[in-house]
Amino acid sequence: MPATRANADTIAGLLATAEHLLTRADDGGPSTPAGHDRGAVYALRIALEAAVDAALTTEEAGFRQVRSMRAKLICLRHYAGPDLARRAGSLWNRLSTGCKYHHDELGPSHAQVRAWQTAVEAVVTELAAPGAVRGFPRRRGL
Repeated sequence: MPATRANADTIAGLLATAEHLLTRADDGGPSTPAGHDRGAVYALRIALEAAVDAALTTEEAGFRQVRSMRAKLICLRHYAGPDLARRAGSLWNRLSTGCKYHHDELGPSHAQVRAWQTAVEAVVTELAAPGAVRGFPRRRGL
């Protein structure tokens, strides 16, 4: 299922936002490098979620009402194959953990966020490729 142009633009914009946050020099403002890294993690997670949504969303599939990303990632295993779904799920879990602030834990390092950025770009590219997601089975008797 090809992503719509709007979805592709949204995903590209989120990836560009993450890149901007990761390469932005300290501008003397109130933000910190750690804040830039965490902001990039948010943008990467949303880009990954948008790519999964774009891959699974069709009229006949019935995924428009599914709100849980965990449920979508489980379904992705059937439609995109176990390897791609495993990588997407693992990456989404790591990004979700990186988004959360805990006063007694260190946030993600810049190197970690860069590695996640590379992985998200690869998964997004694979999900958007023609034939990456198999067709949805037709319902019998309807």
